[in-house]
Amino acid sequence: MSCDQQRFERDIAQHKMTIVRDDGVDRHIKFRAADGDSCYWFEILTWPGALLIRGDCGTYVFSRTTDMFSFFRVDRGNDPKKLYINTGYWAEKLQAVSSDGYGRGAVERFSGSSFKQRVKERVDGYLEGRETTAEQRADLWRDINDDVFAYVEDDREDIAFSRLMDFSSKDFPRLFEDCWEWNCKEYTFRFIWNLYAIAWAIRQYDAAKQEIAA
Repeated sequence: MSCDQQRFERDIAQHKMTIVRDDGVDRHIKFRAADGDSCYWFEILTWPGALLIRGDCGTYVFSRTTDMFSFFRVDRGNDPKKLYINTGYWAEKLQAVSSDGYGRGAVERFSGSSFKQRVKERVDGYLEGRETTAEQRADLWRDINDDVFAYVEDDREDIAFSRLMDFSSKDFPRLFEDCWEWNCKEYTFRFIWNLYAIAWAIRQYDAAKQEIAA
């Protein structure tokens, strides 16, 4: 499951901003539900060359420019209602990730659905243009479902690729011999959620500063 803007905005619909510190690029800003509920709370701290976001969805530290708010503002786009995030580029600036409590901190994890899609693409491409019977194709997919897909789970990359490498078919030999090169990872829900949180938080901060200035 991934995160989109609609899901993020639903999670923080009742949040209010509290500015604890605002001294140039030294900032400490908190976001929490107005009634004090701690669900999906988060805070952002910046200092020269770094931005840290931590809260209910983990902790992430980024580094790129002296003022990291300026860095994350670059991807705003032209739609004032849309939160623009740049997952790949922003991930490159990541310096640290929390362990999720089990020493498994990561911004990408193996996706069972992505893996299955790659298998389907390989089979479709392999069979295209080859003379095969409907029975042969049905048998192949039955074997793949029974011997590979039945064992595929999110976060269990080792099992998925082990089953695929061990797969054999009388009519279609060596079908997955180079599958170990596949990248079947996707950005985690938490990482995407926090990117939206950064983009949204900076907008709230900028709007408050403009209101004060006016």
